[in-house]
Amino acid sequence: MDKGCLVIGAAMLDIIMEIDRLPVSGEDIYARTQSMTVGGCAYNVADILKHFQVDYTLFAPVGTGMYADFIEKALMRNGHGSPVKSETSDNGYCLCLVEADGERTFLTMPGIECRFEREWFDRLDAGRYDSAYVSGYELEGEGGDVILDFLEKHPELTVYYAPGPRITYISGEKGRRMTSLSPVVHLNEAEALAATGAETAEKAAERMEEQTKNTVLITLGDKGAYLRVNGHGCVIPPQKAVVVDTIGAGDSHIGAVIAARKLGKDWEEAVRTANRVSAMVVGVKGPTLTAEEFEKGRKNDG
Repeated sequence: MDKGCLVIGAAMLDIIMEIDRLPVSGEDIYARTQSMTVGGCAYNVADILKHFQVDYTLFAPVGTGMYADFIEKALMRNGHGSPVKSETSDNGYCLCLVEADGERTFLTMPGIECRFEREWFDRLDAGRYDSAYVSGYELEGEGGDVILDFLEKHPELTVYYAPGPRITYISGEKGRRMTSLSPVVHLNEAEALAATGAETAEKAAERMEEQTKNTVLITLGDKGAYLRVNGHGCVIPPQKAVVVDTIGAGDSHIGAVIAARKLGKDWEEAVRTANRVSAMVVGVKGPTLTAEEFEKGRKNDG
């Protein structure tokens, strides 16, 4: 039986506000629209795996409070579930400010998703999985050591690590422990340059591969994605997209990479698939695709 992917991280409330531009300090501006949906890196990744019908477990804690209630109902409605429930605190939320050109800025209020507990992993049957996804937000939090402890106990898992914009905030010790797991690293160009001090994505990927001894993926926006595997690098061209907003673009990309790899595709084809999926996501409002949007995008792609 094929094994699944353990998607470790957050399901949280996304409050999305469309604005003309970011305000300057002291300024008062109006938003054009506001909407609320479930987001969080792990949730967005899991949603892509669901579309590809790849086996996964969304290992994202659901707490107690008004945000948790909203999230739990949305998880059930959208065909997801989480084995992790906690009575200690509420889930967090993210204020997503989307400017006219689709660029997004996040203001996050952390919740239970940053406080992973050892007993949650103790109840888990690790033998059901061959891979795990981890986000930098949860690694940075006070539960990050617990996540690393679990991964170190299970070196058989292929780790997909998406540190995100928090990569420069994660402690050196946690960073070293993650690197020792030889993860597949996925991040965008700005994050890669900030983390390595390199001047180009190519050089950043080379430095990261030297550290992790594994594949490195760097998304390049409308220039596609840079893939470095087994000492060789190349740019995988982008899929043309009309950008509505870029919320969830990176999450959908790594989610599609994981799905494609589990479906037997090689690295280059996996990244091509991911480029197509992220183009679908930036073409809709919010971080996820409906089943209809996903299938329509696949048909249009041919």
